[in-house]
Amino acid sequence: MIIPIVLGVTFILFVLMSVVAGSSIGRMPIYGGGDALDSIFEFLRAGENLITRFVRYCYNIFFHFDFGRSLSSRRSVSVDLVRYIKNTVFLLLSSVGTTLIAGIPIGVYSAIRKNRMGDRIINVVTLILSSIPPYTIALLIALFLSVYLRVLPVISSYNTARAYIMPTLTIWLGGISTIARMTRTSMLEVLDKPYIKALRAKGLKESDVIYKHALKNALVPVIAALGGLVTQLLCGAFVVEHFFNIPGLGTFILRSVSMRDHYELLGCTVVLTVILTLTNIVVDLLYMFVNPQIKRRSIKERFSLTFGFRLKKGEAE
Repeated sequence: MIIPIVLGVTFILFVLMSVVAGSSIGRMPIYGGGDALDSIFEFLRAGENLITRFVRYCYNIFFHFDFGRSLSSRRSVSVDLVRYIKNTVFLLLSSVGTTLIAGIPIGVYSAIRKNRMGDRIINVVTLILSSIPPYTIALLIALFLSVYLRVLPVISSYNTARAYIMPTLTIWLGGISTIARMTRTSMLEVLDKPYIKALRAKGLKESDVIYKHALKNALVPVIAALGGLVTQLLCGAFVVEHFFNIPGLGTFILRSVSMRDHYELLGCTVVLTVILTLTNIVVDLLYMFVNPQIKRRSIKERFSLTFGFRLKKGEAE
């Protein structure tokens, strides 16, 4: 489903960009200099219209990795995308990784300590963090670490990992509250299940009950919300990039909007659509890793589509 989703989003934005007054995309030529698509257009006697320009744009992306030429810098948009996207992806991966590594254990601890002092403190802190916007968190972190403690510069060279500490910490504080609260709610629901009570009645150690049985089932709704969390963190990353002057996609999009550079804006949208679609695919794969029932159901569907018959119950094992 990646291809139809990317094509659909690209087509909608391509139409919007084409009808904007003074848009250069509406004047994009459909002939590229003697390639295979030119021969097809000549055979079909296709004139320059919205559909043929869109086909030419998609053909240039998929076969030549050409997103057009920037009107402001006069460089290829592909060159700028490669330069900016690596900073955004690095910031996003580090933020998502630290959020999951810290948020899940905090949520488990809060569920185990339900209605105790530790649980109440965690609930208050996560509620406060979820209510503060990213730019306010970025300002507080910059004031504390750069102005008062003077351990990190506000703006530095982003060729080293040290420069990503404050941006990652800003996004991490915004996402950890969501993961911790969701993990707590899911763990409390799983801990009330009859099979958990049966495991405890058999004398199984509490740590084995929590981490080997309850946690694995409690992660399913957390993984379900992971796609939306990545989208939320990505939007927060754009604000953080602008605040800390990181040369990433967020800075690139804001520049393209201010300069009315439609080729840059369209290229950024295509890249963001691919990133978010790939994130949903990773979430689906994590489903099978966490929940064996989903894996068995996927194997049954694969066999039925490939060989034309359905597996009986138990054969997928």
